[in-house]
Amino acid sequence: MRKRRELESREAARVDELLPVRPAAFALLAALAEGPRPGFEILERVNEVVPSRPLFGPGTLYRLMRELRQAKWIERTTAPEGDEGASDERRQYHGLTKLGGRVLAAESARLRRTLVMVGRLGESQGTP
Repeated sequence: MRKRRELESREAARVDELLPVRPAAFALLAALAEGPRPGFEILERVNEVVPSRPLFGPGTLYRLMRELRQAKWIERTTAPEGDEGASDERRQYHGLTKLGGRVLAAESARLRRTLVMVGRLGESQGTP
């Protein structure tokens, strides 16, 4: 039990060293939070965030995906069972690794803390 806690502590420290995460990388990780997706679905999901203008084009997306695969934050994986595109060999699915999931969770927590701080600042200045 003690060794497990030490290992978890070291892993948490390692993840903290990876923060903050660039907004584009965070958006990609968040798009994979519900499970593996093919590249074009990741692109659609990320670009839904700002309807007036896309955050990524295909070139940016695939360069970032390569970078996150090298960092071991995402990995190529098989299609989820029952997915309509599972039989299409051209679709390459990507999903979060354990490390990628921990990075996403840690960055989400960091951003929540930042938003709480901003809320307090607004309250102290009398702005809603």
